[in-house]
Amino acid sequence: MSRRFSFALSASLLVVLVVIAAYAVGCGAMNSSNRVLQSIAVTPSNANAQNSAMGQVQFTATGTFSKPPSPALVPFSDPYSGSWGISNLNIATINQSGLAQCMPGKSGTVTVTANASSNSATGMGQMSTAVQGTAKLTCP
Repeated sequence: MSRRFSFALSASLLVVLVVIAAYAVGCGAMNSSNRVLQSIAVTPSNANAQNSAMGQVQFTATGTFSKPPSPALVPFSDPYSGSWGISNLNIATINQSGLAQCMPGKSGTVTVTANASSNSATGMGQMSTAVQGTAKLTCP
């Protein structure tokens, strides 16, 4: 094999490998990062802490996603950042696992909120969608 032919073959092979690698990386990024959170349902949608032990109610956020698996629990972790909130901290609190606790001696109805956003880095820029789901909690 001549030296010129060997160099041309090596250069061609290198170009082919670079193109294949770029295609694989690009397609992999597009397939994994395009799963976008579209909506959140919080359950139970209406809870009465009088029916729960120690005035505690466990809430769950279930998301509808643009790709399977959907619906699925919303992981408040990368790439889905988010948090739980409650409308009146004088009546109840909620931790980041979704466990709400009525304050002793306080009564009323509060709104429980799950806020999340799906942040997807693609080869073509950033995509972010903010989504919110709510439920009601009644403290005796």
